[in-house]
Amino acid sequence: MKYLSTILETNEIDGQHREAATASYLAAKERMRKLPVDFGEDAEMMLSNHLMALIKRISENKFIDPIEEEMMNELSDRAWDYAKQVADPLFGEAGIEPDRSEIFLVGTHMEMALAAMAAGVQ
Repeated sequence: MKYLSTILETNEIDGQHREAATASYLAAKERMRKLPVDFGEDAEMMLSNHLMALIKRISENKFIDPIEEEMMNELSDRAWDYAKQVADPLFGEAGIEPDRSEIFLVGTHMEMALAAMAAGVQ
């Protein structure tokens, strides 16, 4: 539950949506915990905030503008896989198809954490 109250406030999750958003967030964090990725504290905080923002966008059915395919090709297959494991179920809970640009953004957090691990930096 680390960061949760701050993230709820930062993302302006109102009382009506707080319980559902919290449940989705905690499930995503559990999926994240099972990945073979070591997030440093700052990286975990940024990804945690991003997940709550994504949960809010999913609930409002308002997504980011599409990202160019060329840019998305920069993400490793491993980062894509991890991002999908964490974020795809959030879309599934809402009964909508995952948004590739949104998954990409989650993947950028994965890619940074994988790069930090490879470099021995956390």
